[in-house]
Amino acid sequence: MASPSDDDETNALERHAARQRESEHRVKNTLQLISSIVMLQGRRVSDEDVRQALKAVQSRVAAVSVAHRHVTWGEDAEETELAGLVREIVGDLAGSAGREGVDIDLDLESVIIPGRNAAPMALIVSEAVGNALRHAYPDGRNGRIRVALQRIDHGFELSVADDGVGVDDGAGDRAPTPAFGLTVAQLMAQQVRGRLQTGGVPGQPGVRIAVTVTMDSTAPRA
Repeated sequence: MASPSDDDETNALERHAARQRESEHRVKNTLQLISSIVMLQGRRVSDEDVRQALKAVQSRVAAVSVAHRHVTWGEDAEETELAGLVREIVGDLAGSAGREGVDIDLDLESVIIPGRNAAPMALIVSEAVGNALRHAYPDGRNGRIRVALQRIDHGFELSVADDGVGVDDGAGDRAPTPAFGLTVAQLMAQQVRGRLQTGGVPGQPGVRIAVTVTMDSTAPRA
């Protein structure tokens, strides 16, 4: 028979779980509201650059929303299975881009990260994959994007590599990622105390963006 103290503890846990579900629901609704406002604003502007900028904002909000859904409660802290998060974001980006002839290969190992790092990692994926889909294959070119997540000593590496026009092709002034997008990715890498690298793909055209994170770097800041 349960003691009064056991009942009190059970009730407290149930109240905590209920408050957490309510908080998650409010966050989800808030993110959906922001996304809807951005989408409506995009429909009202005629300038194509502004429209694309607003579309990029909407993609970032969507990435944060996906990250929020993938945060679960582990044994003693919030955590996220990163491969599942990456898979969903890439699927959403590929669907919204509608780029036939551009295939995306996923090579994802299971990696568990702290829940607080889910949103920064989601934004890095969104920026890197979104950049490749928008800029690597102009004029209807075909190609292949590879997204890899692998465990390394004391951490993991997440990389996005394309075989597109790269940075020296005559198709335009493409950089490894647009200036603001690169800034976002760099800031998010700093948030998880990771190291972001951008450059060419060895032995082939294209661009590779990778973030390396050691598991020690996910410890709370002092």
